[in-house]
Amino acid sequence: MKEINKIDDQLYDRAKERVPDLESSVNEQVTSYLKALNGDDIRLASARSRMKELFNTTRGFGVGQKLSREEMHERGSVR
Repeated sequence: MKEINKIDDQLYDRAKERVPDLESSVNEQVTSYLKALNGDDIRLASARSRMKELFNTTRGFGVGQKLSREEMHERGSVR
């Protein structure tokens, strides 16, 4: 188990004052925050894996003919 050191005393004391409002300890709040950070990594990796799978298994899908720069500007102009 890792122990976090070198936290400013004033910062810790202010956090400790707010923790009763959260019905938790400073340590539990830090642990929760670190778990949330790691959870995002897991969810992002899962989403990227699913996207890669979809791109690899989807065949014949296209967005149509690529327009030239001039054609793109013509479509948006008012005549």
